[in-house]
Amino acid sequence: MRADSPLKELKDATDKNTIAYSTSGSTSNSIVLAFVKEIGAKAKPTATGGPPATYTMTMTGQIDIGWAVVPFGLAELQAGKIRVVARGPEVPTLRNQTIRVQVANANALKERKDVMVRFMRAYRESIDWMYANPLAVKYYAETIKQPEELVVMQRDQYNPKDALSPDRLSDLDQVMADAVEMKFLDAPLTKEQLAEFFQIPPPGT
Repeated sequence: MRADSPLKELKDATDKNTIAYSTSGSTSNSIVLAFVKEIGAKAKPTATGGPPATYTMTMTGQIDIGWAVVPFGLAELQAGKIRVVARGPEVPTLRNQTIRVQVANANALKERKDVMVRFMRAYRESIDWMYANPLAVKYYAETIKQPEELVVMQRDQYNPKDALSPDRLSDLDQVMADAVEMKFLDAPLTKEQLAEFFQIPPPGT
């Protein structure tokens, strides 16, 4: 939110205030709904689109509490233009929940499994390199045209290596419960369906 907002914490918001998310069914939507359901936030959830549009709406007073995904907003945060009042991991049910997966065509997975295994091997190696080699920070900073210190801040404070591990799939029961509640699923998946839909090649294969 704006640094000069009279709201100091998420709990200070009332039903007359608004809190942003991108679009229905998105990760930001799930987080905001969890803020309301689990933390007791009273602000009205409001769809605002992507971070740039949300930033504009927040700074012009159209939205009280915006949303963003780092590195967007970190420069403004450092400059004291905005404040962070809440983050997704503050919600107990979201703290260890898997929210991103790699999707593959089912037939391709059956017919070209060796390709998928090699992809996962390269994916793991890439993550290891990103967090071990200083050149990763340099290259990413050049790509997004931001100072290297902001990339380091993003990595260390918002995106720990463990959170990007492709080998951990956690809290599927809560994920399915949310999917049913939001009508993306008619019912939770069976164990057989989970085993078919979620396949993680073991490290070293």
